[in-house]
Amino acid sequence: SVFPSRLLLFGTFILPPLMVLVLFHLWYKSSSWEITSSPYFLPTKEKIQNRSTNLLIFNDTGSEIEDFIAALKTQNIIPEITLEKNITSLPDYNGAIKISLEGKV
Repeated sequence: SVFPSRLLLFGTFILPPLMVLVLFHLWYKSSSWEITSSPYFLPTKEKIQNRSTNLLIFNDTGSEIEDFIAALKTQNIIPEITLEKNITSLPDYNGAIKISLEGKV
């Protein structure tokens, strides 16, 4: 009869690709593509990985940068302020930022 042959055709050629599409959609929807700082810097509450460090900051502006520090903390990054001008000489950090007014008119 025609019904079993159509069922066999559906089960062989249409159902497997449909299942692959559904599984891919579920996997894509559940995976997170957000880039975070947690693999590199210590979060404010807990350490994620043994290789993470504080974010080293050198303030060369001569003024307060509390707003910047607060913004980092909202992103779960613990900043560590240094007085060392040559921040590249401090190898124990995954990243450093020099805040400067250099070039500002």
